[in-house]
Amino acid sequence: MSTVLIVGASRGIGAELARQYAMLGWRVHATTRSGTRPEALADCGDNLIMHRLDVRNADQIEQLRRDLGDTPLDVAIHAAGTYDRVGGAFGSGPPIPAEEVFAINTEAPIRVAEAIFENLKNAPMGRLVFISSADGIRGNGRRLRLYGESKAALNDRIRQFSDVWAQNGVIGIAMHPGWVRTEMGGPDGPILPEQSAAGIRVTVDRLTPAQCGAFLDFRGSPLPW
Repeated sequence: MSTVLIVGASRGIGAELARQYAMLGWRVHATTRSGTRPEALADCGDNLIMHRLDVRNADQIEQLRRDLGDTPLDVAIHAAGTYDRVGGAFGSGPPIPAEEVFAINTEAPIRVAEAIFENLKNAPMGRLVFISSADGIRGNGRRLRLYGESKAALNDRIRQFSDVWAQNGVIGIAMHPGWVRTEMGGPDGPILPEQSAAGIRVTVDRLTPAQCGAFLDFRGSPLPW
């Protein structure tokens, strides 16, 4: 049985990825901050194993590593993230401090990846996917908002470590999921979570070692940095 880890499965794209993989017969390890199964995953049965993880908490990252043990991970998708304002891109809530945005969007994904890297190496061809954003593209003189800066910094880290991942037989990429109709993306997103998650699955399944360090959208098209 193939095994996937979804970090950040409480809602949105992460929850939909966990649901789709479970329905396809994969063994799914999924994390939420509470460790409880969200309502969206109520029907996933025994294929779904929940873990408690606040991605900023080093002790909980270590506990996840211990819980996984030597389990080979065919795929790991880090979907946990935050916008720079409560309520998402079109929310009316207060701004989220820059240090918190960078801690969640930039630093935590790499720390989690380090903790589970041996599990990815234990698979025949482990695939490590970081949900990033086209908002982090720096080209054409764009001025990035805080959220985009945090994703651009994540992309920098992915390129920094990609050679090491490739040398160890792991394919690591940045993934733009599209403008998705979620709580964070807002109600006007043209892409449904089901569509984004399905595209991500197909793209991840088709990854080759030559794509390690790539920045792709959910349809598999390359994006500029």
